[in-house]
Amino acid sequence: MKLKTTLLAAAASLAIAPAAHAYEGLYGAIGAGLTYMGYENDVSNDSPSGSGPFEFDSDSDYDNGIGVYAALGYAWGNNLRSEIEFSYRTNDIDQIDPALGFSGIPSTVIAGDTRTYAVLGNLIYDFADLNDRLVPYLGVGAGVANVDHDIAGTTPIGNPTSPLSISYDQSKTSLAGQAIAGVAIGLAEGLALDVSYRYFAPLKRTFEGTINGSPANIKVGSSSHNLFAGLRWNFGAPAAPAVQYKDCWDGSSVPISTTCPPQVVEDQSADLDPVDFTVYFDYDKSNLTPQASTLIQEASGRATQNSIDEVVVSGNTDTSGSSAYNQQLSERRARVVRDALIANDVPADVIRTEAYGESNPAKPTADGVREPLNRRSEVSISFE
Repeated sequence: MKLKTTLLAAAASLAIAPAAHAYEGLYGAIGAGLTYMGYENDVSNDSPSGSGPFEFDSDSDYDNGIGVYAALGYAWGNNLRSEIEFSYRTNDIDQIDPALGFSGIPSTVIAGDTRTYAVLGNLIYDFADLNDRLVPYLGVGAGVANVDHDIAGTTPIGNPTSPLSISYDQSKTSLAGQAIAGVAIGLAEGLALDVSYRYFAPLKRTFEGTINGSPANIKVGSSSHNLFAGLRWNFGAPAAPAVQYKDCWDGSSVPISTTCPPQVVEDQSADLDPVDFTVYFDYDKSNLTPQASTLIQEASGRATQNSIDEVVVSGNTDTSGSSAYNQQLSERRARVVRDALIANDVPADVIRTEAYGESNPAKPTADGVREPLNRRSEVSISFE
């Protein structure tokens, strides 16, 4: 009795492609936007008793300014990114507000700006599984900032509680932190429009200055709200999803989107058809998965019920890595399947191995792409 058998494990990937910007590897980013220091930054006379005309505790108001940033980071392939960010912000002062016993310095008599340079390390989480094209993210950062004040103002004479003049022109470096919320909008493969809000807060420092011409210690805050837009380039490859398998009627496992082998059909009148199947491997691996071992065992058991003419095992890889390395990897994948066939009673002298490296993809891709469908050994068993 002749047995007609076809074992098929066709090439297929996960049902969906990776979400936009779910990348692994290096990336770079630049951006610019508005920076708002608002009405919440303290300014006070922090001088020791008797060293200034009087003490006051007020707030400084600033006009909207501009900020720019550049970042170099690494996406780890698990939705986490870490990066080094370099930024610059500048805001012109508007006024120092009135406070108890202090008439303030109005915008008509004060001038100058505050410039901030910062280097921060950021840790960011991408919600890459929510949407293909829009990827929201949250992050935090910490580092150092150099805050440079150049402020001077003189009020009209007439209010005895008001200083006649104030100035502070000094830069200091301090610790700084920021909170980040944003969204990446896919523009092209590896390129995204990056829109973000950042609350940036250097530690409050005391600066040397003068009040009414006398030396004074002026304590100043310089936190800001920032709305930035920029571009992010991903230099790495899309993060490869793990291959998922399903069990078939014959005990074999195939990628979840692949059709299971058809049921065994007996046919007395037809010649015995070849047995063809495909063994898939994990990324950069040549060892057999439990599913692959089961598939080889089932196919070998059916094949050895008949007279085998020839077995051809063809090893293949994806395009991630060098051509020379992939050629060696494909040879190892062919050998490990050959050894498993022999272990399941297929005669060694009828087995021939071939290795194609990355030159014979089941699914053509660009160089450097980790494609699960191409990490395989194809087996064809023909009969006499």
